Amino acid sequence: MSSTTSSRSRRPLCSAFSVEAGENPSGSAPSWEQCLVLEFPTPWRFDVLENPNFPADVRNVLDQVDNAGRNTRLQCVNPDPEYSVDGKTRVMLFTRPDGPFTRFRREEYVVPAEMIGDLIDALLLSRNELGNFSKFTQKTENIRDIFVCTHGARDTCCASFGSPIYQSLRDKYASKLGGSLRVWRMSHIGGHRLAPNLIDMPDGRNWVRITEAQLDQLVFRENTPSPLASNYRGLIGLDSPFEMIAESEVFMREGWGMVGQPISTEMSFTSADEAKIRLTSTNLSSGPLTYAVKVIRSGKVEYIKCLGDGSVEEEDQYIATDIAKID
Repeated sequence: MSSTTSSRSRRPLCSAFSVEAGENPSGSAPSWEQCLVLEFPTPWRFDVLENPNFPADVRNVLDQVDNAGRNTRLQCVNPDPEYSVDGKTRVMLFTRPDGPFTRFRREEYVVPAEMIGDLIDALLLSRNELGNFSKFTQKTENIRDIFVCTHGARDTCCASFGSPIYQSLRDKYASKLGGSLRVWRMSHIGGHRLAPNLIDMPDGRNWVRITEAQLDQLVFRENTPSPLASNYRGLIGLDSPFEMIAESEVFMREGWGMVGQPISTEMSFTSADEAKIRLTSTNLSSGPLTYAVKVIRSGKVEYIKCLGDGSVEEEDQYIATDIAKID
């Protein structure tokens, strides 16, 4: 065995390294303007687009979108025996609304496999052509999707910690909620060192390091979310870690009533590492509310990748101070 292989075999998993380093995940969620979710069966390569059977026409559309400078994220989900249809492919497009963030707008279709490229072209480039696919539209107004990263070819922790949580959510929760909750195995979300890594859609909240014991609270939104504060990575409908940190502080104080309610932020920087955020929302129980929060970039923390080259990288850390509710 080479010294490099031996050294890597002795290194901790990236998730254990992250916990030991004291990394706080808050504020590190991705920021998505638009996310295309495509059924595409495993096994997935490190980069799903490099799978030889990935549809070439879809890749061509995504290249055009990228060349146009559009911020559209691709995520793949593994087909599910209950949700999926033989010979057809499910496509979901989540789009951030203009103005205050409430939840992502979802468009969903199940089309014959040979039509998938044309559908995605219509969704992303030629919206006037969407009428051609109207008969394939799915009704999803009352459906909640939880996407769990299980992309083991990207990082060991995604499969090791994501898969058991996916299985519990799928078997113990989705199967008992009458179709109102779907749970999917998803490709790389980002932040594998925080596995298990979940995206709750269309609400757009990113949860990490979730344990079996926390699933009831996460799924049923019981009591207050504050016991899950260290598992909340942020709201992916916001643009910056500063805003995510501010929203997290308010969310943990105000509770689940903020889910799906309009959230707007005004941010001003007092230095490169310090911002003041004014966050306004509406809580179902208490009505309109506004908070003023100061957020500071407090330093950096080291992290590693299970399948990386062995190098140690760094991630910014943030703290919130001077949190005040404005009457």
